[in-house]
Amino acid sequence: MNPFVEYDVIIIGAGINGCMSAYHLHHGGLRVALVDASHIASGGSGAAGAFISPKISKAGLLKEIMTQAHSEALAFYTNTFPHHTLQKPLLHISKSAEEATTLRQFKKETQLLSTSIDEATWDLLTPQAHTSEAVYLSHGAVVNAQGICHALVEGIDFYPLHVEDLVQEEGKWRIGHLTAKHVILAIGAYPKLLSLPYLTLRGIWGHRIDIQTSTPLQTILHHFVSISPTSHEGVMAIGATHDVHFSPFNDCIYDLEAGRKELLTKASQTLDLKEVKIIRDYTGLRSGANDYLPILGGVVDAFATLARYPHLRHGKKVDPKEYVYYPNVTMINGSGGYGFVLAPYLAKRLKEYLVDKKPLNEELSPARFFPRWAKKS
Repeated sequence: MNPFVEYDVIIIGAGINGCMSAYHLHHGGLRVALVDASHIASGGSGAAGAFISPKISKAGLLKEIMTQAHSEALAFYTNTFPHHTLQKPLLHISKSAEEATTLRQFKKETQLLSTSIDEATWDLLTPQAHTSEAVYLSHGAVVNAQGICHALVEGIDFYPLHVEDLVQEEGKWRIGHLTAKHVILAIGAYPKLLSLPYLTLRGIWGHRIDIQTSTPLQTILHHFVSISPTSHEGVMAIGATHDVHFSPFNDCIYDLEAGRKELLTKASQTLDLKEVKIIRDYTGLRSGANDYLPILGGVVDAFATLARYPHLRHGKKVDPKEYVYYPNVTMINGSGGYGFVLAPYLAKRLKEYLVDKKPLNEELSPARFFPRWAKKS
């Protein structure tokens, strides 16, 4: 009797990237197991504001990807999970002179502009918000972060397992009593399961609060923090403020009260909030790549590659296709504060790679960080 449960793919990490990957691969016909040390959306994804907003940035690869990802995310959430998606206009207000310049350029290029801010929203804004450069978009959305993650993995096998290492036997990866040909690493900034000295991810601690308020906001706001429209129950989400200095891996406790105060202080710079009562806190760790691009691709075995091509240490170039990779391991990571925007885009490409045999975009591969590390090593 076979003591193992066999799958085509094991996905490690049940945040939005892991859950979205599980959804697309499952619907692509693969047998999928989802593994997490805790539960669905237990980390940074569960604490996300989950705003489906465009990234207002300068021209380049990141802008191209984010524009496409935003369009795909809006269509995916509104068509597939409308019960977890709230569509509303979006008002993005600049918080610096530099951002104001970027906003003015964005307004010249975007097709999403609405004609003017609705009067009800305008009346709720502070004088500071009134005088700042702003973009008012006709299409925005916010999703229920935890609700979406759970809905994505409905019907998919989930295992609450703490994975400490990956073992490969006879061409398959083994995790506890599970085996599969392919492994997807969707663990964010949490400790790596393979030796990846070339890959440094920014751990970004996030805090979001849900409040009850009598302020009747009907527009998504992005300013010093992001603010959701008020629900029928009078609930508004504020977040997620980022603390790059706090780490859950150090022996310290996050100051929840200070985080709440910071969120409300920043929100009050934008909006005249009335009768505020904090009803829930969400905290968790997100991950971002140092070049701000998301990560999707195969994982380089650093020391095996250096052993094969020692001249990499001297800055000599080798075609990334010739690197030594961990067999059948793919990473999806590095989305930072845009995880819910990027997840449908990245997971769809992952499905096309594993099921339809289409190549991945090499510019998003984690291998892009390897040559610089190899030279320094």
